Amino acid sequence: MVTEEQLAALDVTIWLGSTERAAEFDFTNQSTVSRRHRKVLHQFGIELKRTKSELEASGDLQLLDMERQVHQMARLKRRRNLRLQVPFWLLNSPGLIPPEGWRINPKRANFSCADPVTLLREHVLDACLATPTQIPAVRDDLFILELHHRPIDLTLLGQNDQSQSDLEDRFQWRLENGNLQLKLMPFLPASCRERSQQWFENLLTIARPERQEAMAVRPSRHSGQSFLVAYLTEEMRMAQPLHCQVHQDFEPFTYTEHLVILAQHINEPAILALLESLQQQIGM
Repeated sequence: MVTEEQLAALDVTIWLGSTERAAEFDFTNQSTVSRRHRKVLHQFGIELKRTKSELEASGDLQLLDMERQVHQMARLKRRRNLRLQVPFWLLNSPGLIPPEGWRINPKRANFSCADPVTLLREHVLDACLATPTQIPAVRDDLFILELHHRPIDLTLLGQNDQSQSDLEDRFQWRLENGNLQLKLMPFLPASCRERSQQWFENLLTIARPERQEAMAVRPSRHSGQSFLVAYLTEEMRMAQPLHCQVHQDFEPFTYTEHLVILAQHINEPAILALLESLQQQIGM
């Protein structure tokens, strides 16, 4: 009912969150992307709406879903223009190289895909790498492969000329006296930022007795200075520009990188090639 280019314009815009990013992805311009996706909206009598920072189609989506399935099977059979969502930290140098026929989202530090599994189920994406916080409880329709495990460390952020001991001294003083701040990296999905916030609040709760005792302690050379921390894996630390140091006294959490695809597509040659490629590049 609509052309491959027209539906791709709509779906890539929804995936990447803007016509600007969709134009970059398709090597075209914003006006062309807008013109194409408006034809799809008109054809199916639906609208494109923004919810928070995300775009989504609204209205009766039954015919759109059927059309998406047809186009997705064409991509899989032809092994061309397949869409793989990859988090920013795995696009950092040297980066992940997808197999032939697969395309990944542009490398943008200010972009994160909030709900790639829903886009997968809606046939917008053909595969995605998802964080543990993005994996749904109901997953019978999904094939989920654990690619690797990484520690999520409490990471101290500072200036390049600061030593490890100075960073740790500043952190401890701020933990006990206040003005410790959590840095939420823009490339982290919203669900990961929420989990980091929970961990940070627990950290402050545990530190409250020490903070009460420290109220009578003499002023420190660190007073008046704020201090930033983050919860990051090794790959995430490498993907952000700030000088950082892992605090060794705190037990790390565990992060698992998942590849998620629709179970009905597990035997497609294009999917099998992706599985083999990712296991070789980032497997455990």
